[in-house]
Amino acid sequence: MKKLFVLCLVAAGVLVAAESDAQVLKLGVEGLTFKDTTYHDALYAHSVINVKKNINGKGNTGIVIGGSRRSSIRPFELGWNMADLATAGDFFDINSWKSTQVTINPFNLSATSRKGTLGLSIALGIRANNYSFNDAITMEKVGGMVNPVNLEGNVKKSKFTTAAIHVPMEITIGKPYRLAFSVGGFADLNINSHTKIKYKGGKKDKLHRFPVNFIQAGFTARISCRYLSLYCNWYPGGVFKDGRGPEMQVWSVGIGL
Repeated sequence: MKKLFVLCLVAAGVLVAAESDAQVLKLGVEGLTFKDTTYHDALYAHSVINVKKNINGKGNTGIVIGGSRRSSIRPFELGWNMADLATAGDFFDINSWKSTQVTINPFNLSATSRKGTLGLSIALGIRANNYSFNDAITMEKVGGMVNPVNLEGNVKKSKFTTAAIHVPMEITIGKPYRLAFSVGGFADLNINSHTKIKYKGGKKDKLHRFPVNFIQAGFTARISCRYLSLYCNWYPGGVFKDGRGPEMQVWSVGIGL
């Protein structure tokens, strides 16, 4: 998981600084520029990758392909998870304030109208969902099933975590760098899941590879205003495979920067 975070951050921070004398290709400190008589493309490598393309170059018609400034999907998001249990009193009872959702989207692309009032945004990133248990319990796998386990001793915290490749897509009305409303969906491709128990005194225990859904798809609604956005996510399919773990629907609310 840590290696995946480092790889995305390094890819997002690269800055090309070289030059070429070719008429159609120029490498400079401002990025990679392609030029001819009909169009102008520019690729800038910053904290996120921005691609800009102005079709037909003039007038108020056409499509503008850009990066994070015109995109409703933000490079960094921090949220909080809530679980709506199908069975009241099920052991998957979490503390929402401690159950965080962290998302980093280093690759971001948008396609908007020339005036920027209607657009489509897509991104590629990584997401970690943390579910912090209210009680002193953890989980174990028995015959492919997820079962609760009561903990003894001085337990500081117990949580369950999933890590996924995050692929969101949103349709936006308005200008995200001013004021906009967006709706869309996402698919999280889970690549890791584990429990983590931290005891007072520093001791830690982990157990990996739980029967979670490989693809966790959901819906998003978002309000964007300049550099800040507020979002709400809904995972209707829950976390675990059918019949293998607690049944639930997961909600998350948070901010994007």
